[in-house]
Amino acid sequence: MDLFTVELLLPERRLYKGPATLVMVPGFEGELGILANHIGFLAKLKEGIVRIFVNDEPEIDFQISYGYLEMVNNVCSIIAAREVQKNIA
Repeated sequence: MDLFTVELLLPERRLYKGPATLVMVPGFEGELGILANHIGFLAKLKEGIVRIFVNDEPEIDFQISYGYLEMVNNVCSIIAAREVQKNIA
């Protein structure tokens, strides 16, 4: 699968920056799945788990509060108000 860049940011620091083949986020209208070359858009996120997948590696999970996701030019930027908990599966 094609890769794209994911950045997960808090107001005071960056939690994650790296490649991904798939990102799943908790949107207000339901869970959203983002793949490489996705059309650009902006989405509001609710509290939940951001799941980052990179090929066959174990997924990386972050429990976040509300925030926003922007997808532009194969860069997925997720800005969360705060991290609730961090787990690496």
